[in-house]
Amino acid sequence: MTMYDKGANAERELMKILYANGFSVLRSSGSGVNQLPAPDVIALKEGTILLFECKAWKGNYIYIELQKMMQLDDFAQRSHGNVIAAWKLPHKGWLFIPRNQLKKTRKHFTISKNKALKHAVKLSVLSGMQKTLSY
Repeated sequence: MTMYDKGANAERELMKILYANGFSVLRSSGSGVNQLPAPDVIALKEGTILLFECKAWKGNYIYIELQKMMQLDDFAQRSHGNVIAAWKLPHKGWLFIPRNQLKKTRKHFTISKNKALKHAVKLSVLSGMQKTLSY
């Protein structure tokens, strides 16, 4: 399986999860090579606009290129949406990481797996069904 296939399959899986949770969803095929900025997946529900940058990665960090994040930020500003990094961990499921939890470096925005596990937000919070995390 190519890296593209792995990523595309993860994006399709996320779409099914979001749809099952009441969102209208759309995938931006080829979002990494399109001339215009676009998130991987867009989810809409009752005025909530979520813009997902998806990563299916087993490593200890994910990286989003600086230019890609700047384009996502522009898309978010134009659409009044929220950028979310969606990290699929093998055999564990999805982590939803708010944009403000990503650390800017010279070339990337990044987050470690440990920090992502601490700061991930539940889908119910993203969708507005739950206002705060319950422990």
